Amino acid sequence: MYADDTQVYLTFRSDESSTSIARIERCISDIKSWMITNKLMLNDNKTEILHLTSRFIHDIDSVTVCVGDANVPASSTARNLGVIIDDHMTLSQHVSSICRSASFALYNIGKLRKYLDQASVETLVHSFVTSRLDSCNSLLYGLPQFELDRLQRIQNAAARLVTCVRGRVHMSPILRQLHWLPVRKRIMFKTLLLTFKIIHGLAPLYLTDLVTIYTPTRSLRSSSQRLLKPPPLASVRTYTYGNRAFSVSAPKLWNQLPTHIRAIDLISQFKSALKTFLFDNDLF
Repeated sequence: MYADDTQVYLTFRSDESSTSIARIERCISDIKSWMITNKLMLNDNKTEILHLTSRFIHDIDSVTVCVGDANVPASSTARNLGVIIDDHMTLSQHVSSICRSASFALYNIGKLRKYLDQASVETLVHSFVTSRLDSCNSLLYGLPQFELDRLQRIQNAAARLVTCVRGRVHMSPILRQLHWLPVRKRIMFKTLLLTFKIIHGLAPLYLTDLVTIYTPTRSLRSSSQRLLKPPPLASVRTYTYGNRAFSVSAPKLWNQLPTHIRAIDLISQFKSALKTFLFDNDLF
């Protein structure tokens, strides 16, 4: 067990910051005592604090937490399982990180393009570019379109590299030829696939607890349609952040699927039918 495997979360109002920080410090102190007892080490100087706030709220006091002998100020970003989370949850820096690493990979593959056939280039692109676009991409649901456009330009560049297309051309037919879903629909695909696994008992509990299967109070035709119950409107406090939550996006996208797709039980058949549906439905 390492210190960066231990995370402490606490929600508090702006007028409760002093008491909440004291609670966090006591909790960290207890964790450090337990680790010392079990011959483990918590590195005070490597501990990071991330204070998440809305970008629409101004004049927020800076947060500093005492960890052992170190006073740790709040960082603007922190990396969690490969995802760069910023203090306003815009994920802009995470998108920038994906674009940088994917662009570098495309540059290196491009230097070898003339020596490789299309199948080999596509394999390299999937390994070093598409894998970065798809990693944790369900977190990108609901981001502003200009952020998704940055990722889409990376995918378009990868498609051009694979097919050797030059000049200004419409990329949608080329992506369909390669059978690549656009970035926005790849995010929907990942969200719906996680929802399918939840409904069929293939997902961990921390995801299963986020959605509720719709059960009408009396016998209705919707009883057999495998619908999900949307969360109460009161629980979705803001449009900018609340609608991006998995507990909101999963029921919304799932209930919009055709009944015959929601009725599929095999995951391989569901993935095939879902991908075809997303390709054919431009409004989804």
